[in-house]
Amino acid sequence: MANATGALSISFDNGLGSLGNAWNIDQSVHGQITLAGPASIMEWAVGPASGHGYGTYTVQAQVNGNQPGPGIIFWPGDNQWPGQEIDLLEITPNGSGAQYGTLHWNQGGDAYEPQVFWGVSSGVPHEYQMIWEPGHLTMKVDGTVTASFTDHVPVDFTHGGMNNTIGFLNTNSHTSLTVFQVDYVPLGSGAAPVVAAPVVAAPVVVAAAVDWNALAAQVEANFAATGSWDLNAPAIPAPPVAAAVDWNAIAAQVEANFAATGSWHL
Repeated sequence: MANATGALSISFDNGLGSLGNAWNIDQSVHGQITLAGPASIMEWAVGPASGHGYGTYTVQAQVNGNQPGPGIIFWPGDNQWPGQEIDLLEITPNGSGAQYGTLHWNQGGDAYEPQVFWGVSSGVPHEYQMIWEPGHLTMKVDGTVTASFTDHVPVDFTHGGMNNTIGFLNTNSHTSLTVFQVDYVPLGSGAAPVVAAPVVAAPVVVAAAVDWNALAAQVEANFAATGSWDLNAPAIPAPPVAAAVDWNAIAAQVEANFAATGSWHL
């Protein structure tokens, strides 16, 4: 569902939301859609203003299989190809199951730049995120930056270019794509992140090592003074600490005594 600010949130709890251009979608499980085998679903692309522009796109999804077929696709709003297609998720054709993202543009034909998401596995849910800003396109998986584009980044409709529509695709009977949640927040409209106050850990007090010899001596001295082995008896006063010797002062005093008496003895 979209709100007045242009933000979008689809949880598949009550239908497909704005993803009305759907074919062969499995909705049998509440709160998710699955594209198993050839299937597709997308917002309607009918002109440059269709879809959405700059902002943050977040998709909770899971890919199964290690072959090309599944895709998280941001299709050109004017429905013309080649064009400014952005693929937040695809699978490499080498059988490894490695995932990657691609930025496409029209250069007298389809031109594109792919970037592999190293370390991202299929078979488990991930949070896929795309941040589209003027001159910069960032892709993240589970909060980690996996791709960054600064060349050929499209301009959105509000700034004189074209928007992209949100879509999902699967073209392989041996793969599937399950989508749990789709969110879009326009650039500059998101709430400021809440920064939690730092948690200050209580200082750890490390007990000093016990000097058992000193403790035994204290117990014995306490017994001698009080007739009790209980250390709670009045404490024995500590002996006075001798002051440091001022040898210069003593030397001056000896010299003065010799001058007055003719003797070095104080």
